[in-house]
Amino acid sequence: MAADADSDLIENLLALPAPGREDCLRSRGLLNEPGLSRLLDAAEELVHSDPGRARRLAEACAGLAEVAGAPAIEPRAIYLCVETNFINGRFEEALRLARTAQEGYLRLGRVLETLRTNVGQAAVLLELGHYREALGIGHEVLEALKGIEGPHVEERDVSLLTALTLQNIGGCYEYMGRYEEALEAYTSAESAYQELGMTERLGEIRNNRGLILLDLGRSRDALNAFKSAADFFAEAGLTLSYAKALNNVGEAHLRLGNYRDGLSALEEARRLLDSIEALADRHLLLRDTADAYLALNLYSEALAAYREASEALQRTGMSYERARALWGLGSALAFRSNLEEAESTLAEAASLFSEAGNLPLLSGVMLEQAALLEARGRHEAALQKASEALELVSGRDWPVQNFYARLRLADLRLTGPEEAERHLLEAKQIAESLALPNLRYRVNERLGNLHLLKRRLPEARELLQAAVDEIENLRGTVTQEAIRASFLKDKLAAYEGLLRVHLARRGQESVREAFAAAERAKSRALVDLLTGIVGKEPSTGGELQHRIQELQADLNAIYNQMLEGTGEEILEPGSRAAELETEINRLRIQAAATASPDPFAASPNTTPDRLPADEFLAAYHIVGEEILAFISDSGDLRVVRNLGAVAEVRELLQRFEVQMDRFRAGQGFTERHMEVMHRSVRRVLGALYGVLFAPLEELLERDKEVRRLAIIPHGLLHRVPFHALFDGERYLLERFEISYAPSATVYALCQERVPQSTNRALALGLSDPSIPATMAEAKAVARIFPDSELLLDKEATIEAFKSSSAGRGVLHLACHGLFRSDNPMFSSLKLHDGWLTAADAMNLNLEGALVTLSACESGRNEVIGGDEILGLTRAFLGTGATTLVVSLWLVQDETTAELMQSWYGHLQEGLGRAEALRVAQLEIKARHPHPYYWAPFVLVGRR
Repeated sequence: MAADADSDLIENLLALPAPGREDCLRSRGLLNEPGLSRLLDAAEELVHSDPGRARRLAEACAGLAEVAGAPAIEPRAIYLCVETNFINGRFEEALRLARTAQEGYLRLGRVLETLRTNVGQAAVLLELGHYREALGIGHEVLEALKGIEGPHVEERDVSLLTALTLQNIGGCYEYMGRYEEALEAYTSAESAYQELGMTERLGEIRNNRGLILLDLGRSRDALNAFKSAADFFAEAGLTLSYAKALNNVGEAHLRLGNYRDGLSALEEARRLLDSIEALADRHLLLRDTADAYLALNLYSEALAAYREASEALQRTGMSYERARALWGLGSALAFRSNLEEAESTLAEAASLFSEAGNLPLLSGVMLEQAALLEARGRHEAALQKASEALELVSGRDWPVQNFYARLRLADLRLTGPEEAERHLLEAKQIAESLALPNLRYRVNERLGNLHLLKRRLPEARELLQAAVDEIENLRGTVTQEAIRASFLKDKLAAYEGLLRVHLARRGQESVREAFAAAERAKSRALVDLLTGIVGKEPSTGGELQHRIQELQADLNAIYNQMLEGTGEEILEPGSRAAELETEINRLRIQAAATASPDPFAASPNTTPDRLPADEFLAAYHIVGEEILAFISDSGDLRVVRNLGAVAEVRELLQRFEVQMDRFRAGQGFTERHMEVMHRSVRRVLGALYGVLFAPLEELLERDKEVRRLAIIPHGLLHRVPFHALFDGERYLLERFEISYAPSATVYALCQERVPQSTNRALALGLSDPSIPATMAEAKAVARIFPDSELLLDKEATIEAFKSSSAGRGVLHLACHGLFRSDNPMFSSLKLHDGWLTAADAMNLNLEGALVTLSACESGRNEVIGGDEILGLTRAFLGTGATTLVVSLWLVQDETTAELMQSWYGHLQEGLGRAEALRVAQLEIKARHPHPYYWAPFVLVGRR
């Protein structure tokens, strides 16, 4: 049969019912042993490209063997089904079929084929965690193959079975952590395959060897091995094998810090595996994808993927792979501070690796357990566990495990610098020999901070600068905005250490360098978004887009429930919302996996020279527990240290938020207690003033009235209403025209943006019993501008807003807002037909616009590592808007409507944006003195 004719026959045969298949083959003269054998040859070729089709063809041949009078066909077909079941993780069924095939071959007296079924059984037992039994079978087969003879025994077949057995033995050693023996077995198998000219098997060996090299820290060699294997498989058209190799290519890229290439390879592997019947490899890909999420600090996404993967791997019985998934799951749980579940999960992973005798991977789990013990305050137990982990790998060629053990011990012994330094110097030698950037920056950061502790400033500066440079290089390979935002979460110690070094030195140049170091660790991903270094989330299509739309529809319904509920009523829908949000995030990451950054773009450096000269800029920064501020005034840059402690400000903010929450008790309560509430909130705002702003007063020209003040918060200071701080006589708003920005760089970029004309406006309003003034507010805003469009109620759909917003100089949205603290980029605005999330809003093009989000808590953000603010503020700055006006807390409906009319009116009179808002707020304050009424809104960006 020619190949095309063969393919057509198989297609027709599989489409027929069982009786029809018999007639079909009889009519073609193929209902005999040679004919069925040729079909099984075709099935074997399909195993690694289309295993589902191979299985169906093998089952058809097995069913026809008896009527064809071909007894040798049935065990061969059954054994082929062993492989397809193996590929789909049905290991118990594969084991049963292997034994059935073995019985069939024994009846036929086929000695070699009988031995081959032993190899198949060993492969299954290996995946099920019976490593020693599988290894024993392998050695028994090798012994039996020596001098084997028989009527159906050919030398080539013996050589092939020997190679397969050696490959299997290599897998046993690999899973047991006996890497040297595994590599020896793979080398022997490779030589045999080369003599046989079996290039596809050479690809498998290179793939397997790469996995060991990866665990040994030889990631560049591993990548080359995986790429070589992938080339073999691609050329041979072996889809499954190619997908597996791509998965490994992705993992190697991630280890090397090539995040874009790593995610791209994983996504291509997913696309290929989705098209074929290969469940086991899909589970492994999901686990490896979870590893990628964890490496990129996407903890929610990692947690969800690990849970799904570990449950699937448990169902299949894949002991080794499940142990790796549990290791990752335990680490992700620890990052999310779910310490109890993390402890039990890591204990299970440790037990599985211990049973396998896999010392290098057991050591890795023990180091996570040590970190967990330290987090629980059990320092001595943590030290003991880390020491045991180091002992397991000492004297062995397991450099990566040795590196991390020494790093963990150094972290635990940093109160004893001499011993910590010894471990770190050993770790540095390993990092340099392996040339892995993820290892280098970690050890350089720790050594640098250790030198800083010992006041060795030149050495500390060199090492910390090297660590920061390494991190910046790694960051450059991250292309998706959401991932860049999370990237610095676990890397801030290098930036903070460098900042401390500069602060410890003297002179104006050191202050400028300290300010630059602080800015490099503040909202960098947002800066990259504003400057075009990374693009917005790419549009998705096909099945991904359809799935996202389905999930978004479910999410809209849940948000509606949450809006209507209170207290415990929103706990259950809130939990379901978090699940849906995480799944949507995962799909968006998949869609963006192949995005590329602008290769010619560079993140701008912010110097005081770029900042407006006529403004007083206070850029706050938190270093450990210390709060400090960099002050830029007319080009001069100074630093004011020890403004206060973080704990003190946190307690004052909690008191302030309690004061604002009292307004939830209703109008009657607030009217009765307004005087007391006003005094109470002024005391708290006065205390915050004393900590955060009073120490800066001596740098100000006190006789200069109403000057411009730009506030750059940091960390929990993003929750501070600086404009409402009270100096005992006046609020800061009464003295200053105030604007905010997430970083000085973002502030400078916003001042440089060209604003659109404010004549063209879009006002949107939705009626609701709980916010009755929004319709009137939107109408009043629309009347102020000569060229305005008004979208009310049913007209205010998501699509209408998107299509009408382009090219508008002013956008005003008066509606409900929902802040999602656990998934802040799903913070949303309620339009007529659904919720516009922050992530969706970011894809709008609002270049040069002034945007007002007249909704509750529209300016609340979640601040993550690297001082990245996540929420609606980030989203609308990302649209290209020059100025945002957003709220910090629940707003009062009527006073908000008054404020907006007044603000836009003053804006049209020619006042600047910040100045117009200040005047409008002071007008409201004159009638409603409590800050709850006049201070919820802040101006972010261009003033």
